[in-house]
Amino acid sequence: MNISIALCTRNGEKFLRTQLSSFVDQTLQADEIIVCDEGSTDQTLAILEQFSERLPLKIYKNPERLGTYRNFEKAMSLCQGDIIFPADQDDFWVPQKLERVFTYFNLHPEIDAIFTDALLVDEFGQTSGKQLWQSFRFRQKQQQEWKNGKSLEILLDGNRVTGCTMGIRKSYFERVSPFPSSLPSSFLHDAWLGIMAAAENKIDFIPATYVHYRLHSEQQVGVKGTEGKPPTMVDRMSRSHAEKLAPYQKAWSFLCQVREAMLATNANLSLEALDTKIDYLERRAHLPEARWKRLKPTLHNLLGGHYHRFKDMDSEALAPYLMFLGDLLE
Repeated sequence: MNISIALCTRNGEKFLRTQLSSFVDQTLQADEIIVCDEGSTDQTLAILEQFSERLPLKIYKNPERLGTYRNFEKAMSLCQGDIIFPADQDDFWVPQKLERVFTYFNLHPEIDAIFTDALLVDEFGQTSGKQLWQSFRFRQKQQQEWKNGKSLEILLDGNRVTGCTMGIRKSYFERVSPFPSSLPSSFLHDAWLGIMAAAENKIDFIPATYVHYRLHSEQQVGVKGTEGKPPTMVDRMSRSHAEKLAPYQKAWSFLCQVREAMLATNANLSLEALDTKIDYLERRAHLPEARWKRLKPTLHNLLGGHYHRFKDMDSEALAPYLMFLGDLLE
């Protein structure tokens, strides 16, 4: 089997040499590196040319900007290798990355997509010891649940599959492309590749760090912290009914869009976990303004175990009952 790397670039001169050097140092070399550049105006293209004698680079200059989602789709579509590794311009790959993931594919012919953990580093490549999966809360419990067949349910709680840590089979990419155009801009290529493979039960992970994932102010996408505090009880009781329902309506609408896109790509998917969450959110998104009319949908979510199933993993044991009371009374 041949190996392709799909590298997307845009004004990446600050870190690109480090990433390309890590490609040179791989213990198993790629057969080709497809580069799709988004109109760089710095030294990005010159740096690529400097490495062209040491790496099998094929450089494509996009006539117009495609954005991260479409540019990775284009780069992967141009790859000829049996296994494709998406790559960001600002990371650093440890020497064994290609070899270890490639070997895993050879040992598991039933798997179409693989992802790993990554080490978080700063602009200068220094690390505090934190790992990517920590920030995504992909912990031992979630990893075990994943192995027990709950990969789709876990990804519906939030994407854990990061593109720069992935490897995918070319045959799988062809099966799930073109990427849907109906999804929000926050839903990127790695989320699509991950959730489709999870729905087919053809994705696995390796609990190892083969990528140094760089956090810096210039990155287009990446790990970002969250701000703000949960609303207080006073806030909850004083806000309008429409304000209360808005986040559930947004989440419900988003998952409906995801479901439609998934079935349009593969009509034979079994989406029980997705359908259950959509039904749960639909009940919360359309709670009547009259409190007495809310009793039936809120009891349905409580007695059906949905508040327990979909509560935040770090919330306290009483959280499902507080969610029930909030939906009933707010």
